[in-house]
Amino acid sequence: MGTEEERPQTFIEWVLALLEDRFPWLGSEHHEPASGAETVDELANLHHTLLQERDKASGEDADSET
Repeated sequence: MGTEEERPQTFIEWVLALLEDRFPWLGSEHHEPASGAETVDELANLHHTLLQERDKASGEDADSET
């Protein structure tokens, strides 16, 4: 049972966790209305975060190759 806790989080799992954290109404137990403006702001922030993570990961890949 502990194997799921021991394995590293995949990129997809990380993105899904980010989406649930930033957009709580996406979860099945939340039924609250969402503001369009807040959603656009959150999507822009999420896009920025994902780009930073991608750039950080590609920078680490480039460092390990040299």
